Amino acid sequence: MPKRFIFLGLLTVMGITLLVVGWRGGFADLKNEAALVNSRISEEGSVIEGEVKDTGNIIIKPDVIPPGNAVKVQKEENEGESTLKQPVADDSDYFVEYRLERERSRGHQIQLLREIINNTNSDADNIKKAQEQMYVISNNLQKELEVESLIRAKGFRDAVVFLEGKTVTAVIQSNALNQEDAIKITDMVSRSTGVGQQNIVIIPKS
Repeated sequence: MPKRFIFLGLLTVMGITLLVVGWRGGFADLKNEAALVNSRISEEGSVIEGEVKDTGNIIIKPDVIPPGNAVKVQKEENEGESTLKQPVADDSDYFVEYRLERERSRGHQIQLLREIINNTNSDADNIKKAQEQMYVISNNLQKELEVESLIRAKGFRDAVVFLEGKTVTAVIQSNALNQEDAIKITDMVSRSTGVGQQNIVIIPKS
């Protein structure tokens, strides 16, 4: 009887080992996908399984990466890649200047569109496209302000959001933004704007 129990115990251990090996293999593709995302964002970056790796360009934890690629948390060194000019300022002044620059940029776009709409030489098709574009700009601005309010309501001092097409860039005033915060913010931004999480970039700004 004891030998039988020992034999059954060995079978149980072998079965658990096979399950663990199979589980790891099933998630290999997901971790490989995380590594590909990381390498696309920063050639010098690297992914270490099971821990947060800060490469200077991205903070990512592969074992909690959401499906459909990753939550990207980029440092402010990459801010120059945005299509919106981002002025240099200190602390909260940065966010004030960012909003002013965003308003100037949007105001200039709307002015050009109004000129098309009010131009007697514009055909009906161009007028319609200009009106649609004005609606998109207005709608984007409303979503940006809404998301900024939601982020501040989560306890962050300030935030500025820039929505363009199918991408969102959110600059968060924080010197200790961790992966959990980034995932929560990204989920909130995605739900508020309808933009996929893989197209949302979070930039911590102290």
